[in-house]
Amino acid sequence: MGGTTTWERWDSLLPNGTVNPGEMTSFNHYSFGSVANWMHQVIGGIAPLEPGYKAISIAPIPGGNITHASARLVTGYGTVSTNWRLTDAGFHLKVRIPPNTKAEINLPGTDKKEIVGSGLYEFHQLT
Repeated sequence: MGGTTTWERWDSLLPNGTVNPGEMTSFNHYSFGSVANWMHQVIGGIAPLEPGYKAISIAPIPGGNITHASARLVTGYGTVSTNWRLTDAGFHLKVRIPPNTKAEINLPGTDKKEIVGSGLYEFHQLT
């Protein structure tokens, strides 16, 4: 339906292009945004360590039936992205860290953390 933010209700814009005349019709409402935040931080593993994502935590948490995911987050410094896959061979992670930032990488199942600067990185944790 062309939305660029989370709407207060799923039917705020009707299929014929008109605005729902009912109560609570907002086209910029955060109530469902907490779900997107959880998906970025837990599934995608992208979270701020400093305001504005000057320092970033990369720590995806695979679980349930989710065996792969990718996430992107646009920050004031540029785009942070993760792409991970869990296979029989292990955990594989690709990360993009924007310019003038740093990231703390923490792979699942380990307490080891690696600090990296801006750039593209790949990490593999074999089973």
